Amino acid sequence: MIQLEHHGQPLCDGLRRREFLRIGGLGPLGLGLPAWLARPALAAGVPSTFGRAKRCIQLFLWGGPGAQETWDLKPEAPSATRGDFKPIRTSVDGFEICEHMPMLAKRAHQYAIIRSATHTGTNHGTSSYHMLTGHIHYDPGTLRRPARKDMPNWAINASRFLSHPANLPACVAIPDPIWDGGVTEVPGQRPGILGPRFEPFRVTGDVTREDFRPETLRMGDAIDSGRMKRRAGLLGSIESRGLSLGHDETSRELGVYYEKALNLLASDAAYRAFDLSAESKATRDRYGRHWFGQSLLLARRLSEAGVPLVTVYWNTPALTVDESWDTHDNQHRRMKDSILPPFDRGLSALLDELSERGLLDDTLVTWWGEFGRTPKINRNGGRDHWGFCQSVGLAGGGVRGGTVMGSSTEDGGYPASEPVTPDDLAATMFHLLGIDHQLDMLDLEQRPIKLSAGEVVRRIL
Repeated sequence: MIQLEHHGQPLCDGLRRREFLRIGGLGPLGLGLPAWLARPALAAGVPSTFGRAKRCIQLFLWGGPGAQETWDLKPEAPSATRGDFKPIRTSVDGFEICEHMPMLAKRAHQYAIIRSATHTGTNHGTSSYHMLTGHIHYDPGTLRRPARKDMPNWAINASRFLSHPANLPACVAIPDPIWDGGVTEVPGQRPGILGPRFEPFRVTGDVTREDFRPETLRMGDAIDSGRMKRRAGLLGSIESRGLSLGHDETSRELGVYYEKALNLLASDAAYRAFDLSAESKATRDRYGRHWFGQSLLLARRLSEAGVPLVTVYWNTPALTVDESWDTHDNQHRRMKDSILPPFDRGLSALLDELSERGLLDDTLVTWWGEFGRTPKINRNGGRDHWGFCQSVGLAGGGVRGGTVMGSSTEDGGYPASEPVTPDDLAATMFHLLGIDHQLDMLDLEQRPIKLSAGEVVRRIL
């Protein structure tokens, strides 16, 4: 089994040259790189869902959605638990969701809901780390900062294996990074042990603007392509000189990162892929003029253009308190008026457009937050942090639509059947993207670590 290392001179997919040549030698036998990676899974009799997804759009609902107000209502529970919302029927018999997601109710046949996702975290930061990497944080607690020894964000990790156009990034994050209490960036959003050359491309700015364009990809009027090439040459000579003087590995990795940025700046195709203003007014209205809906529309454009991994964070500098999923108070008003409507509209539009364009069958779409909410409503009319049970959603890319897996206890506090961990979710996403989740990567001490220690959740496939 190859080891995907965080150091050395890897190719763009993270494989060292010697490993690549050894794999390439399997070509005459009909085993290209995808088949080579699939061999352990195929030998184990994995069903045909392995590699069904060619790309993934991940929605991370920062703040922590409460299942009792979304996917797993408890209408028969005592008033301190059940909340104000009523369940409504969906397009799937016996499957009910919140009354304030009527558009998604009509599309329940397109997605699966797991009602028994669980972990033990109650802090925003390290719970996010667990959900975003598929690995529990080495020092769970509050206000943990990103570190080089972190496990990589699973989407960044997966993007190394997937093909994409040379003029587009392998992994994109929209919009700004999520921060814990406005104090420190939440760990789990970065490549960690893989190194800075795998940093995702971040799209910032106000995507709700009618004329939104990726200004970070636009060369100034005074910079033509020739001048850009000269700048690239200068950068290369500086880097070469720096390497001869013994610059460290981080400098070399940043050089790769800068080279990717220059390629993006020089690419008209990249600019067009990020140009949200090219969409019609009707399409932008379909997603909703909320920043979340417009971010999903941009994610669809990027996926269609060939970006294999796109993450949309429920986050923006303009995010109001009422729009936060962290509903410690006035949760029913906030969710009814400010949270569930844009979520319902945006996700419904994304699923519809992917289906209409023939992309849903091989595009994996996932949505969840860092944790759920407490079984009981607090005295401020909200629920507090609770990792022990939450509901998560998946669609497309080999997921069996109309599926409800697992159940929670009567108060929604714990899994009652079929518990699923963040590790299992990561293993499932690797599987659907055609990546053996038992492949090794190396930590900073050269110790092997599996891409995921979880198990593939086969019941939703």
